[in-house]
Amino acid sequence: MLERITPDQLAWFAAWVAVSAEQADGPPLPAAYDHTIAVLHPGAEPATSDLTAPFHGPSSTEGHPSDRQKTVLDRILLTTTGPGAPACLASYDADPGSGTELLITSTGPGPASPPEDAVSADSPGDIAERVSGHITYLLVAGPLQDLVYTAWEARWDYEQPVTMLWPADRTWCLSSDPDLSYTVLGCDRTLAARLLAEPVLRARQM
Repeated sequence: MLERITPDQLAWFAAWVAVSAEQADGPPLPAAYDHTIAVLHPGAEPATSDLTAPFHGPSSTEGHPSDRQKTVLDRILLTTTGPGAPACLASYDADPGSGTELLITSTGPGPASPPEDAVSADSPGDIAERVSGHITYLLVAGPLQDLVYTAWEARWDYEQPVTMLWPADRTWCLSSDPDLSYTVLGCDRTLAARLLAEPVLRARQM
Protein backbone atom coordinates (compact mmCIF):
# COMPACT_ATOMS: atom_id res chain seq x y z
CA MET A 1 0.00 0.00 0.00
CA LEU A 2 1.38 3.38 -0.99
CA GLU A 3 1.47 6.28 1.45
CA ARG A 4 2.27 9.96 1.49
CA ILE A 5 5.96 10.60 2.08
CA THR A 6 6.75 12.01 5.54
CA PRO A 7 7.84 15.65 5.95
CA ASP A 8 11.37 14.75 7.05
CA GLN A 9 11.96 12.45 4.07
CA LEU A 10 10.53 15.05 1.71
CA ALA A 11 12.75 17.77 3.17
CA TRP A 12 15.84 15.52 2.95
CA PHE A 13 15.20 14.82 -0.72
CA ALA A 14 14.18 18.38 -1.62
CA ALA A 15 17.37 19.79 -0.07
CA TRP A 16 19.46 17.56 -2.35
CA VAL A 17 17.38 18.50 -5.39
CA ALA A 18 17.96 22.19 -4.66
CA VAL A 19 21.73 21.70 -4.43
CA SER A 20 21.80 19.55 -7.58
CA ALA A 21 19.82 22.13 -9.54
CA GLU A 22 22.37 24.82 -8.66
CA GLN A 23 25.50 22.74 -9.27
CA ALA A 24 26.08 20.88 -12.52
CA ASP A 25 28.56 18.59 -10.74
CA GLY A 26 26.58 18.33 -7.50
CA PRO A 27 26.49 15.21 -5.31
CA PRO A 28 24.98 12.16 -7.07
CA LEU A 29 23.08 11.13 -3.93
CA PRO A 30 21.39 13.02 -1.06
CA ALA A 31 23.86 11.61 1.49
CA ALA A 32 27.44 10.35 1.70
CA TYR A 33 27.92 6.58 1.91
CA ASP A 34 30.89 4.35 2.65
CA HIS A 35 30.63 2.86 -0.84
CA THR A 36 29.22 4.20 -4.09
CA ILE A 37 28.51 1.61 -6.78
CA ALA A 38 27.67 2.22 -10.45
CA VAL A 39 25.52 -0.31 -12.30
CA LEU A 40 26.31 0.09 -15.99
CA HIS A 41 23.28 -0.02 -18.27
CA PRO A 42 23.40 -2.09 -21.48
CA GLY A 43 25.87 -0.56 -23.92
CA ALA A 44 27.54 1.67 -21.33
CA GLU A 45 31.29 1.41 -20.85
CA PRO A 46 33.82 2.98 -18.46
CA ALA A 47 35.37 6.10 -19.95
CA THR A 48 38.69 5.56 -18.15
CA SER A 49 41.16 2.69 -18.16
CA ASP A 50 40.78 2.05 -14.42
CA LEU A 51 37.05 1.25 -14.92
CA THR A 52 35.84 4.13 -12.76
CA ALA A 53 33.33 6.90 -13.49
CA PRO A 54 32.46 8.67 -15.67
CA PHE A 55 30.75 6.15 -17.89
CA HIS A 56 29.28 6.68 -21.31
CA GLY A 57 26.87 4.79 -23.49
CA PRO A 58 24.33 5.10 -26.29
CA SER A 59 21.49 7.51 -25.53
CA SER A 60 18.94 4.72 -25.91
CA THR A 61 20.18 3.15 -22.66
CA GLU A 62 20.43 6.30 -20.58
CA GLY A 63 18.45 6.13 -17.36
CA HIS A 64 17.36 2.53 -17.87
CA PRO A 65 18.85 -0.64 -16.42
CA SER A 66 17.88 -3.74 -18.37
CA ASP A 67 14.91 -5.81 -17.22
CA ARG A 68 17.32 -8.47 -15.98
CA GLN A 69 19.32 -5.88 -14.04
CA LYS A 70 16.11 -4.56 -12.48
CA THR A 71 15.12 -8.06 -11.36
CA VAL A 72 18.52 -8.67 -9.77
CA LEU A 73 18.56 -5.27 -8.06
CA ASP A 74 15.07 -5.91 -6.69
CA ARG A 75 16.14 -9.28 -5.29
CA ILE A 76 19.26 -7.91 -3.63
CA LEU A 77 17.54 -4.87 -2.11
CA LEU A 78 14.56 -6.87 -0.84
CA THR A 79 16.83 -9.53 0.66
CA THR A 80 19.07 -6.92 2.27
CA THR A 81 16.35 -4.71 3.73
CA GLY A 82 13.20 -6.83 3.92
CA PRO A 83 10.10 -6.60 1.72
CA GLY A 84 7.99 -4.88 4.37
CA ALA A 85 10.58 -2.26 5.32
CA PRO A 86 9.28 1.31 4.97
CA ALA A 87 10.81 3.05 1.98
CA CYS A 88 10.51 6.10 -0.28
CA LEU A 89 10.53 6.47 -4.04
CA ALA A 90 11.03 9.39 -6.41
CA SER A 91 9.96 8.86 -10.02
CA TYR A 92 10.93 11.05 -12.96
CA ASP A 93 7.75 12.78 -14.08
CA ALA A 94 8.40 13.35 -17.78
CA ASP A 95 4.88 14.70 -18.33
CA PRO A 96 3.79 16.43 -15.09
CA GLY A 97 0.06 16.08 -14.61
CA SER A 98 -0.40 13.11 -16.92
CA GLY A 99 -2.40 10.55 -14.98
CA THR A 100 -1.86 12.49 -11.75
CA GLU A 101 -4.77 14.93 -11.68
CA LEU A 102 -5.02 14.76 -7.87
CA LEU A 103 -1.31 15.30 -7.34
CA ILE A 104 -0.56 17.36 -4.26
CA THR A 105 2.27 19.80 -4.95
CA SER A 106 4.67 20.60 -2.13
CA THR A 107 5.34 24.29 -1.58
CA GLY A 108 7.56 24.03 1.50
CA PRO A 109 9.58 21.64 3.64
CA GLY A 110 6.51 19.54 4.43
CA PRO A 111 3.71 18.07 2.32
CA ALA A 112 0.49 19.93 1.70
CA SER A 113 -2.73 18.53 3.15
CA PRO A 114 -4.75 16.62 0.53
CA PRO A 115 -8.52 16.62 0.20
CA GLU A 116 -9.97 13.75 2.24
CA ASP A 117 -11.24 12.04 -0.90
CA ALA A 118 -7.91 12.38 -2.72
CA VAL A 119 -6.13 9.60 -0.85
CA SER A 120 -6.30 6.18 -2.47
CA ALA A 121 -4.26 3.04 -1.91
CA ASP A 122 -4.52 2.18 -5.59
CA SER A 123 -3.54 5.40 -7.34
CA PRO A 124 0.00 6.74 -6.75
CA GLY A 125 -0.94 10.09 -8.25
CA ASP A 126 -3.52 10.67 -5.52
CA ILE A 127 -0.94 10.69 -2.73
CA ALA A 128 2.24 11.81 -4.48
CA GLU A 129 4.31 14.89 -3.81
CA ARG A 130 6.04 16.75 -6.60
CA VAL A 131 9.55 18.18 -6.29
CA SER A 132 11.15 20.05 -9.18
CA GLY A 133 14.85 20.58 -9.85
CA HIS A 134 16.69 19.91 -13.10
CA ILE A 135 13.92 17.34 -13.60
CA THR A 136 10.53 16.89 -11.92
CA TYR A 137 9.94 14.03 -9.49
CA LEU A 138 6.87 12.35 -8.05
CA LEU A 139 7.47 11.09 -4.49
CA VAL A 140 5.60 8.41 -2.56
CA ALA A 141 6.29 6.10 0.38
CA GLY A 142 5.33 2.54 1.24
CA PRO A 143 6.78 -0.91 1.89
CA LEU A 144 9.87 -1.61 -0.18
CA GLN A 145 8.19 -4.52 -1.96
CA ASP A 146 5.72 -2.05 -3.52
CA LEU A 147 8.41 0.40 -4.67
CA VAL A 148 11.09 -1.76 -6.30
CA TYR A 149 11.34 -1.75 -10.09
CA THR A 150 9.06 -4.66 -10.96
CA ALA A 151 6.26 -3.66 -8.57
CA TRP A 152 6.31 0.09 -9.23
CA GLU A 153 6.61 0.01 -13.01
CA ALA A 154 3.80 -2.56 -13.29
CA ARG A 155 1.39 0.06 -11.89
CA TRP A 156 1.66 2.26 -14.98
CA ASP A 157 0.64 1.86 -18.61
CA TYR A 158 3.21 4.49 -19.61
CA GLU A 159 6.78 5.17 -18.52
CA GLN A 160 6.97 6.20 -14.86
CA PRO A 161 10.40 4.90 -13.83
CA VAL A 162 12.12 4.27 -10.53
CA THR A 163 14.46 7.26 -10.40
CA MET A 164 15.40 7.37 -6.70
CA LEU A 165 14.72 4.70 -4.09
CA TRP A 166 15.77 4.49 -0.44
CA PRO A 167 14.65 2.80 2.81
CA ALA A 168 13.28 5.04 5.54
CA ASP A 169 16.48 4.60 7.57
CA ARG A 170 18.51 5.77 4.53
CA THR A 171 21.08 3.00 4.93
CA TRP A 172 21.31 2.92 1.13
CA CYS A 173 20.05 4.99 -1.76
CA LEU A 174 19.59 4.16 -5.44
CA SER A 175 19.58 6.77 -8.20
CA SER A 176 18.83 6.28 -11.91
CA ASP A 177 19.16 9.73 -13.44
CA PRO A 178 17.36 9.70 -16.83
CA ASP A 179 20.32 11.55 -18.38
CA LEU A 180 22.95 8.99 -17.35
CA SER A 181 23.92 5.57 -18.68
CA TYR A 182 24.39 4.04 -15.22
CA THR A 183 22.54 3.65 -11.94
CA VAL A 184 24.24 4.75 -8.71
CA LEU A 185 23.84 3.09 -5.31
CA GLY A 186 25.26 4.45 -2.08
CA CYS A 187 25.54 1.75 0.57
CA ASP A 188 27.64 -0.07 3.17
CA ARG A 189 30.36 -2.63 2.47
CA THR A 190 28.06 -5.66 2.72
CA LEU A 191 25.57 -4.42 0.14
CA ALA A 192 28.38 -3.17 -2.10
CA ALA A 193 29.92 -6.65 -2.11
CA ARG A 194 26.60 -8.22 -3.12
CA LEU A 195 26.20 -5.78 -6.00
CA LEU A 196 29.76 -6.24 -7.23
CA ALA A 197 29.37 -10.02 -7.14
CA GLU A 198 26.49 -10.04 -9.67
CA PRO A 199 27.90 -10.18 -13.23
CA VAL A 200 24.62 -9.06 -14.83
CA LEU A 201 24.83 -5.73 -12.99
CA ARG A 202 28.22 -4.86 -14.50
CA ALA A 203 28.82 -3.03 -11.23
CA ARG A 204 31.83 -0.80 -10.62
CA GLN A 205 33.09 0.99 -7.53
CA MET A 206 32.99 4.77 -8.03
